[in-house]
Amino acid sequence: MSYGLLSLYFMAGSALLLLLALRVRRISMRSVLPALGFSLAVLLVLTAVFDNVMIGSGLFDYGRQTRLGPRLGLAPIEDFSYPVSVVLFAPALWWLAGGRPPAASVREPSVTSTNGAGQ
Repeated sequence: MSYGLLSLYFMAGSALLLLLALRVRRISMRSVLPALGFSLAVLLVLTAVFDNVMIGSGLFDYGRQTRLGPRLGLAPIEDFSYPVSVVLFAPALWWLAGGRPPAASVREPSVTSTNGAGQ
């Protein structure tokens, strides 16, 4: 199994878990998207820096037969899928475990009155 395929499974599972958490906890995707995007940007930069340092220093390397081919510096492109998975998985797990969602992100169920009271 290639690293790319394994990464795809993790990203798909993380995305499904996030969608489940947003639905169950009634959290608006629009309200959490900026925080998820910022977190992803920070983690991608850190991954680019530290993966290149670790691979360059000889701590580890990837076999040619198991990677997709493209690299960013010395880091294979599939290494950047792990931060994507974490950004989707970590908040989803937090919200499903009962953690408090961000302020003003919870959608309230709409209540309509059919009896005309209060008009």
